[in-house]
Amino acid sequence: MIKLDCLQALKRETSPAKLEAALNAGVGLLADIQKAFADASTVPEIAKWCKSIQDLQAQSGKQRTVVGVVGSTGAGKSSVINAVLNQESLVPTNGMRACTATITEIQYNDADDGQESFRGEVHFVTEDEWMKELHILLDDLQAPGDNRSGDSSTGAEFFGSESAPAVAYDKIRCVYPHLLRDDILKRKFTPQGLAQDPSVASVLGTVKEVRARTIKEFNEKLQVYIDSKEKTKGRQKDSDRTTEFWPLIKVVRLFVKSKVLEPGLVLVDLPGIHDSNAARSSIASKYIEECTGLWVIAPITRAVDDKAAQTLLGSSFRRQLQFDGTYSALTVVCSKSDDVSVTEFLRTMPESHKIHSDFATLQLLQGNEEQLKQELLPIKNLLDQNKASLKTCEDSMEILETAIEFAGDDDDQILVKTRLSVASKRKPKDTDFDARKRSKQDQEWREESDFGNDSDDDLDDAEYAEDTETISMEAAELRLKTLKAEKKALKEQGSDLERRAKGVRKQLRETRHECEHMKALIKSACIQFRNNYSRPVIQQQFAEGIRELDQENAAMQDEENFDPSFEARDYTEVAARLPVFCVSSRAYLKMAGMLKKDEPTTGFLSIEETQIPALQDHAMKIVAETRAAGCRKFLTEVSSFIVSLIVQIIIAEKPLKLADDMKEKELAFLKEALAKLTKELHSTVDKSFNGFEKAIKAQIIDKFESSIRLATTTAIETAKTWGQFRDQDGKRGLVFLTYRATCLRDGVFKATRGPLDWNQELCDPIEKRIAPNWEQIFSKTLPRGIKHLGKELAKSLEDFEGRMHERQQLRDSPSYDLVRSQMKTVGENVKDTISLRGRTSLKTGQKNAIRLLKPAVADMMRGQYQACSQESGKC
Repeated sequence: MIKLDCLQALKRETSPAKLEAALNAGVGLLADIQKAFADASTVPEIAKWCKSIQDLQAQSGKQRTVVGVVGSTGAGKSSVINAVLNQESLVPTNGMRACTATITEIQYNDADDGQESFRGEVHFVTEDEWMKELHILLDDLQAPGDNRSGDSSTGAEFFGSESAPAVAYDKIRCVYPHLLRDDILKRKFTPQGLAQDPSVASVLGTVKEVRARTIKEFNEKLQVYIDSKEKTKGRQKDSDRTTEFWPLIKVVRLFVKSKVLEPGLVLVDLPGIHDSNAARSSIASKYIEECTGLWVIAPITRAVDDKAAQTLLGSSFRRQLQFDGTYSALTVVCSKSDDVSVTEFLRTMPESHKIHSDFATLQLLQGNEEQLKQELLPIKNLLDQNKASLKTCEDSMEILETAIEFAGDDDDQILVKTRLSVASKRKPKDTDFDARKRSKQDQEWREESDFGNDSDDDLDDAEYAEDTETISMEAAELRLKTLKAEKKALKEQGSDLERRAKGVRKQLRETRHECEHMKALIKSACIQFRNNYSRPVIQQQFAEGIRELDQENAAMQDEENFDPSFEARDYTEVAARLPVFCVSSRAYLKMAGMLKKDEPTTGFLSIEETQIPALQDHAMKIVAETRAAGCRKFLTEVSSFIVSLIVQIIIAEKPLKLADDMKEKELAFLKEALAKLTKELHSTVDKSFNGFEKAIKAQIIDKFESSIRLATTTAIETAKTWGQFRDQDGKRGLVFLTYRATCLRDGVFKATRGPLDWNQELCDPIEKRIAPNWEQIFSKTLPRGIKHLGKELAKSLEDFEGRMHERQQLRDSPSYDLVRSQMKTVGENVKDTISLRGRTSLKTGQKNAIRLLKPAVADMMRGQYQACSQESGKC
């Protein structure tokens, strides 16, 4: 059984593996104690202990470590997730609408059944949520006073690409394919009626489960719910269309066996927090709040130029990270690192770079390759001629041998057939090309026709003609001997040519291999050069974004005394702490033995160069940090429980034996000391919390009054900008349909030009003013206060133990030394518990508190938004 002092020491471990082993040992210890209590579990005191054990055991399980993945369309999010999970196609990458519009959560599959290697849950919106969206969609279709029902166009062709009415029309048609165009435009139905349509009502508020043994089978089953027919070629007949469920999906959960997910990692593909679907938008916001890590995916070809780390998330989102204290949770992943043009890089890379000498070597090798090809060509021609001549020689030998064999013993003369080329008769002088052609033709003998003749017409139809001659037996044998010698010479010549050709071919193969290797080296150098260039630039851009945010907040706090040269933090450190990975998902999957139908990848000399393994390790590190904190918390709780148990057992086994008068005196002293301890502990806690409240009031609450006045003053001007006519550059103002769609969605809309959040704009003056103090309070002041509180409480317990040590009668108790040693453990556990629980509660409260502001503003604005959505007519 693990010793208590070992348990205390293990809490200080930094190794995740040792902490995990300690947790398992703690679980085993609890199981042993529970087993010992089994026969006495009905005893009230024992029952309490058993309940405590069950509560502790519940804390030992894996903790969710949520990592959100965000990025623009086409950034390669799905491919990166697949590569990290070592899956070829778990998250579809073919543009299925649900995969880009729906939140997809991926976690470990703990099912042991091989038939459930892949599991999925498709969660649908409730009837109320769908009816609310239907009201908005129908309002999008037709502005007040606007009549389009007579037009023959529909969808995007009618309303304009990606406009709110076009999206609304297409979404309704996807879910209700039986509805006619005019029925939709004239609203010949109610949201209630649509929501109660049998094909839709059967899925609203439900969770559809999908199970499969193979990924192919799994994707086929999942596509029933998430696939979109928008890319189907040609127009379908209304009667052929079926209900598409993707607009009704709230979240998709996938469960898969993966080494990366097994420790508790949960990857969440987040399409954005400005989704037009209110239910999905709310869930996305909750995931962001829960996230331990956040990966921003951007193609490397645009990551630097587009300042992905600085602008992709937007200033509001970066400020949210500041409020949450989660700057350190951000990771930038530059995808498609294999998308590189060697020619362009050769023009831009420094002349001193080794790539230029490598390219010169490549050119030399390519020259050698071409030279070897030219050297091989005449050898191949000679080989062809040699083979043709050998065939002719062997055919002539066969004819002579046959004639000699069938000749009589007394025959001095024999009739010998000869085979002549027609081309040879007609064109005695050939070019090299003709000679090569003839040598090939010589191998294509034709059988003699029984009715053949020597007419020109017959010759025109045949490549060869046959003739006969009469020669003596002696001449025939001499000719045969000559042909045998010629055959031998031709074979020797052919063998020599083959040896020469084999040598040249070997050199050619080696040269080609060197060329391919050099090309890979050059492309690899280009990829690594861009990776090494992009990483610090992206880090610096991110730090600059934080600097701009800090300066904006500082100017908003005190514009008169604003000093732009003042640095609120070490921005060099901010840059250095941002993890940046430049990955190639396709190359990794190909080199890992997947994507077998794809062309081989180039530019990566090892699978590690794709940086997917490094990203996997990074993900595991995030989980390890969360898991380590969980292990320490569990070990602290177990230690406290065991100390309490030991103390009670010791006292029960070895009670203090004193005379009645002495016992009363010691009990009176103990009660007084305990009362003093209780008072000290309460006083310490009250003092600390009063300090927390004063700090929060001075730094945040008191700032609200002036911030609210500022927000009230600027709100009118801010709202006016929403209703401005759109200028030619599209930088100011909104088109009416976008304005109205935003009003219908209570101020939040994902427009073509980008996400709109009017409620956030109204909150900005307040948030900008309190942001620096908020970060100071929650990142430094309160954590220091919590740590100090733990130390003060531990000191009070230490002082109490010291006062007890002064009592001679207590020191003489048989159980005193054991109890005293446990008291020291209690003091350590108090510090750890206060620190762990305090940080957790503080982080949760920090995130929850700031999120109360915007919903309050949205509630106040809801009536105004609805009124504005009904505006119509000309200005």
